[in-house]
Amino acid sequence: MNKRITYFMGEGTVPQVKNLQSYINFKLEEAIVELNLAIELLKRGYSRNASQKAFMAWKAIVSVLVSMNLDKMPKDEKEREWYYKAGFLAPTTGLNGIARRLEELGYADVIGTNSLALKLHRYAYNGIYRGTSDYADRKDAIEDLKILIRKMIRMLVSLGKDKEAKDILDRLNEV
Repeated sequence: MNKRITYFMGEGTVPQVKNLQSYINFKLEEAIVELNLAIELLKRGYSRNASQKAFMAWKAIVSVLVSMNLDKMPKDEKEREWYYKAGFLAPTTGLNGIARRLEELGYADVIGTNSLALKLHRYAYNGIYRGTSDYADRKDAIEDLKILIRKMIRMLVSLGKDKEAKDILDRLNEV
C-alpha cells in the first residue's frame, strides 16, 4: 500500500479516506500506471488484458472526479451516505449512475466514455464469443480501446497531468 494514503479500515468494511487530496493524487497516479500497462500489453498483442487495464484506469479517473466533487455528487441524504461510504471508490455497478451525475455537474462525454469502458470490460472477460461480447472481431475492440485511451488522456490533461498524458499519447501512437 502506498504510504502517502492513510486508510481507516476494519475487517469487512470499505476503506475510509482520511486525506482526500492524497487519495486523489494516488488515484491519478494509478490511472497513469494502468494506462501505461494497457499500452504495453496492447503492444505485446494482449488486447483483452489491455482492455482490462484501461478499464481500471477509467475507474481510477472516475474515482478522482467523484472525490473532487464529493460534496456536489449526492442529491439527497441516502446518496450522500453511499458516495461517502463507497461511491468515491467508483464501483463497477455504480458507474452508470455516477457518469450521469458527473455530466449533470458539467463534465462532458462521461456517459459515452463510461459506456465504451464498460463495453471493453465485457470484452476483457468474454473475448469475441458470439452472444457474450459487443465485438465481432478483435480489431474492432482494439480500435475502441485506442479511442478510450485517447479520451482518458484528454481527461488527464484537464486534471493537470499534461506531461504524463503526453508520454502516454506518444506511447499509444507507437502501437
